[in-house]
Amino acid sequence: MQLHLLKIGVLATLLLLTSTLSAQNKPAKKENASEYNHIEEAKKAENTFKEEWPSIAKHSVPEWFRDAKFGIFTCIGPATLATQHRTTEWYGWSMYDDVNTTWTNTPRGDKPEPSGAFKRHKELFGGDQNEVGYKDLIKQFKPTKFDAEEWADLFHKAGAKFMGPIGVFHDNYLNWDSDVSRWNSMDMAGVDITGDLAKAIRKKDMKFLITYHHAFTWYWYYHSFAFDGGEPGNEDLYGKVHGFSPDPDSFEPYPDAEFEQRWFDILKESADKYHPDLFWFDMGLELLSDPIRKKAFAYLLNQAEAKNQDIGLCYKIKYDVCIPPRAGILDYEKGRSTGLRPDPWLSDTPLGGWFYNTRPSRSPEAIVEILCDIVSKNGCLLLDVSPKADGTIPEDQKQTLLGIGEWLEMNGEAIYNTRPWVIDGEGPITLKKDGHFNENWEAIYTDKDIRYTRSKDNKTLFVIVLDRPTEEKITAKMMSEILPYFNGEIDSVSLIGSDEKIEWKRDVYGLELSFPENHPGKHAFCYKIELK
Repeated sequence: MQLHLLKIGVLATLLLLTSTLSAQNKPAKKENASEYNHIEEAKKAENTFKEEWPSIAKHSVPEWFRDAKFGIFTCIGPATLATQHRTTEWYGWSMYDDVNTTWTNTPRGDKPEPSGAFKRHKELFGGDQNEVGYKDLIKQFKPTKFDAEEWADLFHKAGAKFMGPIGVFHDNYLNWDSDVSRWNSMDMAGVDITGDLAKAIRKKDMKFLITYHHAFTWYWYYHSFAFDGGEPGNEDLYGKVHGFSPDPDSFEPYPDAEFEQRWFDILKESADKYHPDLFWFDMGLELLSDPIRKKAFAYLLNQAEAKNQDIGLCYKIKYDVCIPPRAGILDYEKGRSTGLRPDPWLSDTPLGGWFYNTRPSRSPEAIVEILCDIVSKNGCLLLDVSPKADGTIPEDQKQTLLGIGEWLEMNGEAIYNTRPWVIDGEGPITLKKDGHFNENWEAIYTDKDIRYTRSKDNKTLFVIVLDRPTEEKITAKMMSEILPYFNGEIDSVSLIGSDEKIEWKRDVYGLELSFPENHPGKHAFCYKIELK
């Protein structure tokens, strides 16, 4: 009778616990649509992608992306000349902003005054905005120590499976050898950053990506029109002179047909030259017209199909969904999902500043924790590395990358090629909201915070403890005998990185696992549960 009452009490406690869990512990409803090969079916039907959303929506997330889990991109360009002095990454906007507005062109305060970048510009670059405009900064950018082979080797050692550069930032500067625009890294700096990296990355058997931020260029240089941006002959960088509504809920006037065609020509040129496996689009894409987006996506998909290449298309939601969700990969900027999402997604976040700004690198522990949290929720991590203006990667960022690689070298089987379990995890530390800008900067998780992944064949379950256990055991409570999540039979239990025998028992309290004190790991610890 006492045992019966004890079990009733434990059941009540556990049911109360599960009812208060965040959305992260809701069972997944379905696998991603990529498990059905829409592209292959389209080929059989001799059907290409039309410039229509129903046709574009046939595309789905590549299997290689779902397997990869971890990628790297690099923010380098003329903006680094300013950010190295701890200015904003939006220097091309702020250096001309004499009323201090937000990125929606709304004044920040009741009394207009120049932005901090506007005030510092002459001190930093030797002339006012008419004497030294952003076009002149571009000519000063010379990454003479850039070494694509060295970058690729480092990123490979970090454990990244896909990698690439910022192709074109909001500033309209192209990091490749371009015939579309004279404002490119080959003509201005003598180096094809994108082309050199494409060769070096693929030599390491990694997938190649390019990021695109130039949809917002229409608005980016608005304040320059009062300075050199308004001078004839500079339109190919700054764009044509136009207005920009100061209302916080308006982006009038929207990009015109000429701007949109140039946006497409830039995208097309890079696709034709370098054939990236992943196209990553920053905010601003939803401000373009529907026809140009459909034209672009259909072109990219048809080009890839002709090369028998399975590509990914990443997008953000800042104002509206700009691509059929099934066809694209949702991205969170400096943020992530609070729970397990049925479709694959991506989080982009920097090691320090987006562009190099002297900010110290985050620790390997912080990035490993974030990676485990993301992967358990069916996501992938895209980590930004910010090289210095000369093309070298800061030493502290190198050490963090090598630390991540060391962890993945030991624990990679719990990350790569895995799929989410029925729930993502458990523990006291949860994200407060879903979406952009919700992440922690440094390590925050405890040994009570656990994340789950599984093998694609469902024969192995991984239990990832996000901090070093403070006792000689841990308990995965969500694997309790009286909860609905786990109904398999355990064949064996091991702790990756250790030869010690792991003692275990499963009961109403959960799955209790022993932890050896001499485990050599530094960060998250991965138990491997083999199932019968």
